[in-house]
Amino acid sequence: MKSERNRQRVAAGLAAGALAILAVQSAAVPASAAINPVPVAPHSILVFPVRDFVSASGYARTDVATVQVLRGGAVIGTSSNLIPQDDPGTPGFDGLVEVNHPGGGCWDGVTPDIRTGDVVRVITAPTVGDETFTANVTVTQQATKTGPGTVVMKGTAVAPGGGQIPIDQIQARIVAKNQSFALNGKRTLRASAAAGDDGTLAYDGPGLTTWTATWTGLTGVSGFDGLSDADRASTPVNSESRGMWLGRNPALLTENTIFEFGQIGGPTAPCTAPLAKGPSIPDMTAASDTGSSATDNITRTTSPTFTGAVALPDSTSATLYVDGAASGTATVAANGSFALTPTTALSNGRHTITASETTAGGTETMSAGSLAVTVDTVAPLVTAKAPALNSMAVSQTGNVTATFNEPIAGLSAARFTLKNAAGALVAAPVTWTAATRVATLNPTATLAADKRHTASLTAGITDLAGNPLAPSAWAFTTGPRPIMATRTPAVNATGVSRTANVTVTISEAVSGVANGTFALRNAATGALVSYAVSYNATTRVATLNPNVTLAANTRYTASMSSSIKDAAGNTLAGGSWSFTTGG
Repeated sequence: MKSERNRQRVAAGLAAGALAILAVQSAAVPASAAINPVPVAPHSILVFPVRDFVSASGYARTDVATVQVLRGGAVIGTSSNLIPQDDPGTPGFDGLVEVNHPGGGCWDGVTPDIRTGDVVRVITAPTVGDETFTANVTVTQQATKTGPGTVVMKGTAVAPGGGQIPIDQIQARIVAKNQSFALNGKRTLRASAAAGDDGTLAYDGPGLTTWTATWTGLTGVSGFDGLSDADRASTPVNSESRGMWLGRNPALLTENTIFEFGQIGGPTAPCTAPLAKGPSIPDMTAASDTGSSATDNITRTTSPTFTGAVALPDSTSATLYVDGAASGTATVAANGSFALTPTTALSNGRHTITASETTAGGTETMSAGSLAVTVDTVAPLVTAKAPALNSMAVSQTGNVTATFNEPIAGLSAARFTLKNAAGALVAAPVTWTAATRVATLNPTATLAADKRHTASLTAGITDLAGNPLAPSAWAFTTGPRPIMATRTPAVNATGVSRTANVTVTISEAVSGVANGTFALRNAATGALVSYAVSYNATTRVATLNPNVTLAANTRYTASMSSSIKDAAGNTLAGGSWSFTTGG
């Protein structure tokens, strides 16, 4: 494989025109918008479907790669957390990422049975990577000696959708296991339609998808065993027959499918994940996954659709299981994929989704794993608001908060707003605390005093299943509350004149100052003193004028009621205080 890996690194630069052509050629290959549908140098991907082996190269030392196999859009195999390796026998860092091969990584859980049409993807981030597809190239007759120095290999090469794969994309190889061939001094004999190879390859007729590779002149003898090239090439114990797809643009050297006649699939030591014999774990479609991402498996849809792919080539149907009970069967598509929707609507809560595949003979095989799905059809609620609805004397520097009964999505400063009394938006960033499920709106400036403000939660906020919050709004009024700024007589004053008035200067203009809301009582008996109350709106002074001379050496209590209010309706921080008259 060293020579093959070296060949993959030859193409370091790509012309823009070639890339544009490739984009058109690869339209049929499933791909995410940010994943290259054809590997871009220095990356290359080689697929060995018979051995379920993948070899990629050209990755950086710092990359952490994941290799995926997709069938019909469903992931049927994954190998995670792969650290690129170096081949010490070659110059430079090779950046090898290999799966199911000695020295490489292993498939997670089960070994996918890689077959024609499967997409192989290597990613280094969720949407960063390259992919290729497994071409339909096979060897139907291994290298066979047909004359003293002639060897023939036969196979097929079928393009996606049928017809011939372009002949320049096909190559046949005979790989010696130990000794080199006398013909070229190498361990590999190649045959293609191009001049310069060791043999020739051609389709067996116009429109036919069978091909024949022919090598002649293999009469030389090499190696300690004294075999001729023809005998070495045609003896399975000494050589292997391969049919190869060289990629959509062979000159790029970035993608191959290599069919190895006679090899055995499944795990390769030291890997032990068993060969897949059941469908892939069902995956909820993006259209059904109404949650905050298309992959969180949270939905408000009670009849979501699940997709997957079967593992066995003779499976004809797939069955969906919800919490262990069968809930719908579908026919398997030609590419091995299936789509299933539960026959019974799913209830709110968490469900376990599995699937099975059934062969034409009636054998049913379950998927090796399950998918956890949460169904939620109930809209989120706001369980607490602060300041509360119609709160008065609210702090001008406080935050506005809303507490939810469940996690939410879609929160933003455009959807949690605060407006002043004139209806203008108040600048305020919005944050979310997941642990307490609290949304916080923090005004960037002090709110206007004694004004009504309105907080709103608008459309666009949802729970994680996508259920929308019912828009709501609530109002509150800022403070400050009016207070008794100065009092005469002072608190606990003594020797107070028996004919003096009692006065209070209030911090702001108020209404409601009158007999009863401003009162004077004998502290010992609680009896009201006859008095008259007046209020000067300009000076904000309330005056209580006793109609009688107060008793000597007696303690009196003055009080102001909280029913006194400022213009915004904020109540006076009322209270009482006492003083003692003189003799």
